[in-house]
Order: sequence, then structure tokens, then C-alpha cells
Amino acid sequence: GEMLSIPPLFIKKLTKKDTVLGSSIQMECKVSGSLPISAKWFKDGKEITDSAKYRSLCHENTMSLEIANLELTDTANYTCNVSNIAGSDSCSAVLTVKALIPLNAGNLVSIFLLWIFNLLCIQFLCLTNSFSSFLGILVITECFFFLKTTEPPSFLVKPESQQAIPDSTVEFKATLKGTPPFTVKWFKEDLELVSGPTCFIGIEGSTGFLTLYSVDTSRSGHYTCHISNDVGSDSCTTMLMVTEPPKFAKKLEAAKIVKQGDSARLECKVSGSPEMKVAWFRNDHEIVASEKFRTSFIDSVAVLEMNHLSTDESGDYICEAQNPAGKASCSTKVTVKEPPVFSRKPSPVDMLRGTEVSLECEISGTPPFDVTWYKDKRQIRSSKKYKVTAKNYHTSIRILNVEVADVGEYQCKAQNDVGSDTCFCTVKLKEPPKFVTKINSMTVVVGEAVELQARVEGSQPISVQWLKDKEEIIRESENTRITFMENIATLQLVHTETSSAGKYICQIRNDAGSRECMATLTILGL
Repeated sequence: GEMLSIPPLFIKKLTKKDTVLGSSIQMECKVSGSLPISAKWFKDGKEITDSAKYRSLCHENTMSLEIANLELTDTANYTCNVSNIAGSDSCSAVLTVKALIPLNAGNLVSIFLLWIFNLLCIQFLCLTNSFSSFLGILVITECFFFLKTTEPPSFLVKPESQQAIPDSTVEFKATLKGTPPFTVKWFKEDLELVSGPTCFIGIEGSTGFLTLYSVDTSRSGHYTCHISNDVGSDSCTTMLMVTEPPKFAKKLEAAKIVKQGDSARLECKVSGSPEMKVAWFRNDHEIVASEKFRTSFIDSVAVLEMNHLSTDESGDYICEAQNPAGKASCSTKVTVKEPPVFSRKPSPVDMLRGTEVSLECEISGTPPFDVTWYKDKRQIRSSKKYKVTAKNYHTSIRILNVEVADVGEYQCKAQNDVGSDTCFCTVKLKEPPKFVTKINSMTVVVGEAVELQARVEGSQPISVQWLKDKEEIIRESENTRITFMENIATLQLVHTETSSAGKYICQIRNDAGSRECMATLTILGL
């Protein structure tokens, strides 16, 4: 038929144990019943899980719990709970962990004295046969031993976590409790530190300390202090954070010149610990990001992009970097300039030989301007012939004692850091007037109308005068009309008379000289 399942039953229960600090122990019990049987272990009612400290084993019907590196806190009531499909059972026992007395000179003397004291007491007991005295001795003995019991080490004050800047000295301190002498060890992550040029490990009374010299970011991390004496040990961990203040690995260029309306980009590189924040300022006013000013800070590079700049946006631009360890800044001078443009140019000039002439220009834009004059593409400098002046927005050239060689094309070039402009001016020499067509001699019948006409050319202004016979000036009258329009000189006689006959002279004149031409008018009688 069916197999009958038997519930577990302890055939060998846990027993009370006394043991010493620092040792290991195995608690064991045996059970009967149907397999498989599983076991759970409890310390003062709290379930124990396997770790470096506890190892539970289950071999057929034997259950055991191994406890390693015993401490005073391992003193407790331990329970083993066993179960199978048919039922369960449990048993408990107390484990007591005691501190040993280290055998050093002081302790030996105490034990020796105690031993002598005990002998005396026993003799006294024999004499008096007094039981109460014996109780007294036992009490005294217990007290005496209690005084000499060594206490394991622990931390009264743990080392505090610290933040430091590069190249500073850091000191971790721990206040210890327990019976000296203590052994103190310090570890960074899992590596033991040794006193040397970079650190010093020491103990003074009940204070253990670790001093780190001229730290850098590589010294950031977890530091563990491990303390021990003959009967126990303890450890605790703290943190060091070495933060590097901001530093400019690449500064802004010292100065930048930008053409009005153009864009510009300022860039610098910052090193240092996180969390790094970057801000930009112009003349101590913080720049707010907008369409005109765009900022970014990616991979340690801080960038300010400026669009469509105007001259009033010139100034000192500052980049400021800040992190928990400090702040730093660097700056550049940005100058926005307007290129030069000639707002007034010289008009073409007709010059008179032997005189002087001045060519003048006005410039708009951002001074200072570099101004150069040229004649027929060759540069002109001030000399006996030329006087060149350039001041602020005005420039001129004076040509002294004009002659034929001064005729030509004059050019003025103005430039600044962001652009240039050029203007031209043609200089000619004033020519005396010339007749293109002269007046012609004529013969007419008395009473007829007459028109004498000449075409002239030359530098304006040109004046015209008509003369008759012996240099007599002809004036305008009802019968005599004189005009000079569009370089055509005309003399009209509305009705000729016999006295109109004679020699006519047309005289033309300007600043450069004069010319004349002559014609004869013959009148025929009826």
C-alpha cells in the first residue's frame, strides 16, 4: 500500500555552549523522520540567512550551524526548526561568548596577587568556619576578574566624510572605545595604505588618524578604518571628495573686432569638477540667451554666439565658470565697427595753371581711418607739391602751383579694421576757349535781317563780346540782339542799314585766355 510519512523528531537536541571571542563554533542536532527534512535557524527569534558569518549545513539527519569570528553580540538563544510533509519540530540552546584575559605582565601580577589573596582567605575560612565570609570572597573575586576583562574595540566617534580642493592636506580622525593597545589600519577602496610621502597613519591615546598630503582628484573615494585588539575588531567607512575649482584650459582671445551687422563666436575651455555652471556677462551685466545671443556648454567648451551685432554692443565680454570648489573667469574686448563710406566726394575740377586746388572728402564709419591718396594709381605723400590732411571724418589734398603734369585721376582710399571705401576725382587743366565754327562774312541787301553765329568750346565760364570796326563794343538794342546759349554765340541785326556794313569781331574769354574771329558784312543799296 501507501508509504506512511513520519513527522520529524529530535533524537539529539542542541546543547548550551560557552566559547571565547574571535573563535568559531558549530551547533549541531540530529532528527528522525521521513526525508526530505529542511531546517531553518533563528537567533533570538530572527531568521538567519547564510553569509560569510553563518553557514547552515544539512546532511541526511544531521543539522548544523557554523558561526565564524565570534563577537560578544553573538551571545543569544539559537533555535533550529525542522520540517517535512508530515509535520515539524524545534529545539533551542543558548550560546555565550566570553572575552579572554590577554596574558601580559599586568594581568600576571593581578592573578598572582589574587592567588595569594585566595590562599589567605581559605586559611581564614578554615579558622572561622564562616560561610558568609566565603560568599564575600567569591563576590570580591568575581569583581576583580570583571575589572580585568578586555573590552573589544568600537568607534565612539566615526571619521567624517570630507570635501577638499587639490593640493590641500586632509585629516580623518576616529575616537576609539575598548581596551588598548589597538591596531589601526586604513584602506582606500580595498588597498591598505602605508605611511609614506603621500600619507601618515597614527594613533594617539584613543584617537586614530589618517593624514593625506597634497591630495588630487585621484584620491577621491571610500576610506575604511579597521581597528582591532586581542579580543575583537571593528571597521567603518568614510568618503573623500577632491573637487577641482574651475580653471580655463583655453581662454578667450584677448580682443575681437567685428564688422557691424556680422556675427561673432566666443569660445573657451573649462576644466574642473562637476557640477560646473557657466554664465556670460557684458560690462558686468549677465547676458540672457535670446535670438541675438546663443550660449552652449558641451564637453567642457563654453560658447557664446552673437548675431547681427551693432556698435553699441561693443564691450568687455566675460565668461564665468563656477562649481562647488570655486569660480573663475576670463574676458575679451569685443569692438563692433562700421566700415568707412564716403559721404561727400569731390566733384571733377578744371584747374588753372599756376593756381592751387583742394580736393575734399567726408567719411562716415568708425574711426580711426587709414587714409591714402593716389594719382593715376601711385600713392601721394605730402611734399612741396601736395599737402595731404586726414582728421577724424575729414580728409583733403591740396595741389600747389598747378601745371599740365597735375592733370589726371585722383583717388582717395579710407580703411579701418572691418572694411574700406574708395572715391575718384578727375582733374583737368582749364583750357582757353576755342572756336569750333567761326563767323562768316556776308553780303545782304539793305533792310534785310542778318545773323552772325559762332560755336565755341573750353572751360566754363566763358564770356562773349562783339566789336565793330575800331574796337567799338556792340550793345544790345531793339535792332541788335546778342545771345550765348549752349556754346553758340549769336549776333542778330533785325533791319540792316547802310551803316551796318563793316568789320565784325567775336571775342571769347575765360580764366585761361581769350580768342577772337572776324567777318565782314557788305550792304547792297536798292
